[in-house]
Amino acid sequence: MFGSLKNKLEMLQSSKRDIIIFEITYKLAATAVIYPAMLIMLHLGMKLSNVRYLTNEYIASTLTNPLVIAGIAAGLMLLALYCFFELSFLVMCFEADRTKSRATIFQCVYTAAREFFSKINIKNIWAFLFEIIAIIFINVAVFCNILYSQTIINLLKTDILLKLVIVIAILIIYVVVISGVFVFNIFYLENISFLQAYKKSAGMVRKHLKGVLGSLALYNICIIAFIGIVYVLLSAILIAGVKLLDMAYIGSTVYLSALRYVRKAVKFFMVYTCIPVSFAIITEKYYKYADVADIKTEILYKSEKRHNLYKCIYYVILCISVGLNSFYVVKAFNKNPFDRVAVFHETKVTAHRGGSSSAPENTLAAFRHAINDRADYIELDVRQTKDDEIVVIHDANTRRTTGVDGYIRNMTLDEVKELDAGSYFSEEYTGEKIPTLREVLELTQGKILVNIEIKPTQYDNDIAGKVVALIEEYGMEDECEITSFDFKAGKGI
Repeated sequence: MFGSLKNKLEMLQSSKRDIIIFEITYKLAATAVIYPAMLIMLHLGMKLSNVRYLTNEYIASTLTNPLVIAGIAAGLMLLALYCFFELSFLVMCFEADRTKSRATIFQCVYTAAREFFSKINIKNIWAFLFEIIAIIFINVAVFCNILYSQTIINLLKTDILLKLVIVIAILIIYVVVISGVFVFNIFYLENISFLQAYKKSAGMVRKHLKGVLGSLALYNICIIAFIGIVYVLLSAILIAGVKLLDMAYIGSTVYLSALRYVRKAVKFFMVYTCIPVSFAIITEKYYKYADVADIKTEILYKSEKRHNLYKCIYYVILCISVGLNSFYVVKAFNKNPFDRVAVFHETKVTAHRGGSSSAPENTLAAFRHAINDRADYIELDVRQTKDDEIVVIHDANTRRTTGVDGYIRNMTLDEVKELDAGSYFSEEYTGEKIPTLREVLELTQGKILVNIEIKPTQYDNDIAGKVVALIEEYGMEDECEITSFDFKAGKGI
């Protein structure tokens, strides 16, 4: 299977130096510009729709906002132009390889730019729309791996009729995409209109349907195999490490963390490589089935007197792009830029009232267990004492966890601190105290995220405001989430 795919990628291999240089620079430069623009558009769209957290339920209402629709349309058009130029360069690079010319990367870029700008007109609007759809459906294995999440699975859990409509729509799109699989080779190299190129591509596909479908299926099967091999190898290495070092507990936590980052790295790698690899396979088939006498486009051999200037510009762009992308990565480690969008979230592990199966609930001991167990969050409950201090306890009455019948709202902090919140669990935790929220924040800062549930009463004095003030005092706004079943308490946040 891999040997057959290797034969189809000979063209990519012979042009790999120029393509690698172009792809790295082009994608890093594009990411440096597109990433902040995407974040600005996302936050602006949420602001215009008056949405602070974009849950699955809010997506439909957000997408009905005319300004959001206009923003998405503009974003898709820019993405189409970005991919359009990339395909233009790849066409010229592969053509230079086929004709055995000595064109440099700058000459290929120049020729690609000439063809790119000559194709931008209203008559070719269908080319931009078709391009985005074709890239996604040809690289179906890549994009399924990128977009896979539990949220997407939940969104697809629809009624049978809607599922049937989705399946039929996908099949129709696939027929359209496969029929036009050679359209961009023809469009760029044979200098005919997009619709004429599509008709010619459809005719070629009908004659060689088995070869076209086989190549694209083989490509996606190899992508799936590659993903599986990466995960299997990672698992084998980490399991072997656990066995050799006899550190199963630490090894398992390292494994989960490493797997998460490796999976993201694999996704980025596939995004960077899927277009040139898939297009190389398509181009190999195009040259095999097409009449090369129809090719009219030629590489422009511009003077290389400014070669050093071009190289200098290239290195400047590359350095700026690497610097900006490194900055984005470091910033994303400190704060998830998509933390207000549910569809981008992965399943998180929350320790309910701390590690409450290993230690007394809502105590510092339970929270230490949650940290050691590498949970993503701890969930805790807060109440207000008679002297307005914020303490961590679930029940309004202390009897269940301390054996003393009394209400938190009627006790001062000193009185709460006299209670034993550990003996009911086991003798090992005798003397464990009910902690204040301040003590918990000091323990968890920088170690674990905190979900604070406010348990208000009619006697409280701005409990929500005091919780917020404590979080701000420790600078933990990005490490804490506040929840409550009381609407008034939520409004006070």
